[in-house]
Formats: sequence, C-alpha cells, structure tokens
Amino acid sequence: MSAVSELQVIIPGACGPLAEVESIKNNPVLQRWIKTLSRTRAVASAESLHDVIKSVFGLSAEGDLPTAALTMSADRMFDRTLNYLHADPVHLRADLDHAVLTSSADLAIEADEAEQLCDALNQHFNQDGLSFYKRNNEQWILSTENSIEMSTTPLVDAIGRNVKFILPKGEASGRWKQILTEAQMLMHAHEVNMNRENAGRQSINSLWFHGSGKLPGITDSKITSVCSDQDLMKGLAGQIECDYFALPDSADEYLERLFTDEASGVEVLHISQLEHLINYTDVNIWLDSLTEVLENWLYPLVKSARNNRIKLSLYPCNGRGYQFSKYDDLKLWRQSSLTDHVKRY
Repeated sequence: MSAVSELQVIIPGACGPLAEVESIKNNPVLQRWIKTLSRTRAVASAESLHDVIKSVFGLSAEGDLPTAALTMSADRMFDRTLNYLHADPVHLRADLDHAVLTSSADLAIEADEAEQLCDALNQHFNQDGLSFYKRNNEQWILSTENSIEMSTTPLVDAIGRNVKFILPKGEASGRWKQILTEAQMLMHAHEVNMNRENAGRQSINSLWFHGSGKLPGITDSKITSVCSDQDLMKGLAGQIECDYFALPDSADEYLERLFTDEASGVEVLHISQLEHLINYTDVNIWLDSLTEVLENWLYPLVKSARNNRIKLSLYPCNGRGYQFSKYDDLKLWRQSSLTDHVKRY
C-alpha cells in the first residue's frame, strides 16, 4: 500500500462559472454534486487555474504564470537564452466598441493553414527578432532574445469576452500591442483567411499573447507526483524533479499506479476536461462532461481517500477549495443551494 498522505485535485470548471443555471438546477446529477460539496469543509481559494497552480506549487503570486516557458521545457525545446510567450491563433469578432474572442479550439484549424500563417509571421517579424513556433494547430509560441515585461490574461479566461479590457498591460505592453496590430493586418489579408471566409468559416484573424515569464525556481517541494494531460503541468513536474505521468482514462487506473508507488507525500492530479466547456452558452454540454468526471474520477477518488486515510482537497477554481473527510456523509444537517457552489458569469 502506498504511503500517499495527501491528494490535491485541480479540476477547473467543476463548479462553473456558467452562462445560466436555471435550466439544470433540478438535474439529479447536479443535485447530488451540490449535496456532496455542502458536506465538505470549504476554504477560501483562488478563482483562476493559474492562481490555484501558484498556490499548490508554492510559486510567486506576482506576474504571469510562465506557461509558455514551462510548455517549451516539457517539449525539451527550452533555450535559456530566449524568452517565450504564447501567441495562440484566435478569431476576433468586432462589433462597435467590442471585440469578442473565439478560441483556436473552436476554429478547426488545419495543419497546412497553421503552417502557412506561422511562416508568414516568421517572414514578417524576423527582422524584429521574433520567431513563431507551431507546437500544434491550436497552440503557437513566440520566442525572442529580448525580455517580455507585461502582464497578460490566459486564453481560457479570455474566451467569449470583450478583449478591449484584458489586453496586455505593463511597461512594454505598448510595443506588444503594436506587434499584435501588425500580425492582425498580415493575417487578415492572407490567402488562408480569404479561403476560410469564402468557405463560410471563421477567419484566423488574430493572436492571443499570454503566459510570459521565466521558468520558476521551486525548492523543497513536498509534491511527489503530477498527473495531467497538459504540458504545462509536465513542465512544472520537471522543475520540481518529481514524477510525471499522463492522465489515464479513469480513477481506477490512476489509483492503481498511485498505490504501487513507494514514494510518499503530496500527489497532484489535474483534469482539464471541463475548463473549456464553461464558455459555451449551452450548459448541458458542460453538465454531460461533469457527469463523466464525477463518475469516472471524483466519486471513486473520494471513496478511496476515505478508505485509505488520504487527505483529499479539490480546487475547482471558483474561489473555494473543498476538503473531503470520512465523516462527510454524517453531516446530514448541512444543506446549500446550487448557487452557493456553482457560479454564473
């Protein structure tokens, strides 16, 4: 049996925020979930995934979480002489004084489209010392020898929002806004977007800059393993020099590996399945996925934690953390409403 003492589970989106909750408030899956949460010990926590990660991993609270550098380190393509920034392809829909963002995940970008646009960006910005790298069709990273001094908004927090109020800020933000404007002009006129528009598809007409900063220094961490399907978390595990393994299909597979590991300490599990779905106005899409996460992951994890005296904490990135114990089922008097735990935006 493993000597696991603590399991910290990060599931952004497990408690919203949602566009509305009225249509699903009587759903039995959601009612059971709210009843489960109402019997736990709730504590104050961060409201964004990146701030939760900073807290769990003991990182500095100031500035961006350097997701671009961490992602490159996970790829083993990190160069300490360079500075990195996510430059993800997006669609901006302009409407009067609004510009609403659609994520690359919803654009169905094809490989040749991504390659052509990245090549065009590299040709245009090469003289400025900027280089664009296509990790995949949806995620591009920019590198430069110059420092990047600004604060940004993660792409997942920008989806569906008016970007006018969440553009990069800081001492060097003016230069990066100018670079963004040039990139938008280039991409708008590119043949790739002409073809997409003629086919009735949304254009790839902008980039979203986020996740700047140097690799963090992490010392004396108690974390012994990280499990996730995101390279950001793989990069963090590399910084800590702890075990990393890819997210399996279910809690049973995860627990089997956890309990055969001789290491003891704090295990971190990150499930990203729900994070993107909270941006849809059809909340039933989120609810269907929540049902899978609860049945395949959370309820089996809670049961195992209780049976094996493991301290389990859940971070749904909604401003609260939930600590589970074997006595939760005895707290029958505790009740709360859906809106106590599931936020609206």
